[in-house]
Amino acid sequence: MDNAGWEVRDPLSSEQTGERSPLVLARPEHQLSRRGISANALKVLYRLHHSGYLAYLVGGGVRDLLLGGRPKDFDVVTNARPQEIRRLFRNSRVIGRRFRLVHVVFRGEVVEVSTFRASPEPPESPEDWEDASPHEEPAVEVRGEEEVFGTPAEDARRRDFTVNALFYDISDFSIIDFVGGIRDLDARVLRTIGPPEQRFVEDPVRMMRALEYSVRLGFELEPETAAALERTSPLIREAAPARLTYELVEALHTGHAAAIVDQWQRFGLWARAFPNLPAGPSLGPVLEELDRRLASGERPSDPVVLGVLFLPRYHEMMQSMAGDGRRLDNVRVIQGLRDLLEPAGAPMHLSNHNVHLIHHGLFTMTKLRRPPERGRQVVKLSRQEFFPVAWDLARIGAAVGMLSPDAWAAWSKAVAQVRARGSEAEIDVVVDPVARTRRRRRRRGRRKKE
Repeated sequence: MDNAGWEVRDPLSSEQTGERSPLVLARPEHQLSRRGISANALKVLYRLHHSGYLAYLVGGGVRDLLLGGRPKDFDVVTNARPQEIRRLFRNSRVIGRRFRLVHVVFRGEVVEVSTFRASPEPPESPEDWEDASPHEEPAVEVRGEEEVFGTPAEDARRRDFTVNALFYDISDFSIIDFVGGIRDLDARVLRTIGPPEQRFVEDPVRMMRALEYSVRLGFELEPETAAALERTSPLIREAAPARLTYELVEALHTGHAAAIVDQWQRFGLWARAFPNLPAGPSLGPVLEELDRRLASGERPSDPVVLGVLFLPRYHEMMQSMAGDGRRLDNVRVIQGLRDLLEPAGAPMHLSNHNVHLIHHGLFTMTKLRRPPERGRQVVKLSRQEFFPVAWDLARIGAAVGMLSPDAWAAWSKAVAQVRARGSEAEIDVVVDPVARTRRRRRRRGRRKKE
């Protein structure tokens, strides 16, 4: 990106803001095109603009489009207040306690709209969001809002990293840079806005995001930022568990989970944020396999990506049970899974539904360790609500050697036939020879009464 020829202007007059003018890239001087912005986000931007408000695309959407990528979502910032935004969009809801945001809801997409703010407070966790019905008027703004709302420059400077604080102005298609984000994009450097140690103390989760962004974008951490992260890493224990879990799930869905978790471990964040989750070399292969599947276009559910974290210890548990000479029964396996999941699940505030699916998914993998006994077993198991989770976990486990090739081949063939035909009578299963010798022969008739 060529920085020569930048136009310098302020989106608001200096009389209005009293702030230094930003650097501005006019439309011919950057590669961001409206073609890369979703139609729904453009609707939001244009409606705000045509209603007389400032309307900027902001954050990761601007960053990724300037880098030639495809954003996963789009955020908008404006000088319209939450009630005003709400009145413009019937398909919207107001969320938040400390600072109210507006979610404009479309089919398959949510565009988040916020008012320029000056507050340095970190974002709230998803658990703390307070949803309002799209058909109800939002609550009256809280006292002190005038001190919370701010100018575009204040909004940019309260953000985490320079490359995430760029604005795209829908009125003239320019890029507005208050914090040197364009410079850092060109240099592929990740830098905090303001003193890094102060920003990490304000919100320790920024340390996790710094390492995630550096991995995902291929950026170098600015030296002062990296040094501050080393010093402040113990503060990650102070972050709300729900926020840590949210960041973890987001990272697992990026397709770079193995490298991100490796960096979290290297800087000491992993053991402090998730002390009850597996760590070490055994986690790498399963995360690499998860990344490969995401790269191929698969979209595993949250229970699957979280369940992957437990696969190494699950495999160790099953090997230990199989080798201790005792009978492997369901009671032992269920208790072992409870001992595995509960110490980690409770501190992470995982939902009961996700814990249920992970627990039953891993339990079902126990049955997949041996070839199926009969077609009826395959049909019955494949129709359970937790089977998709079990199957995805088993596919990853099989790829890294946690299931025997023969058993996995037999189950793959049988499940493929179930999905293609659906009738147990037509399933040609590879029967487990051990199970066949145990099975009682079915009697063909009833004994006559004496």
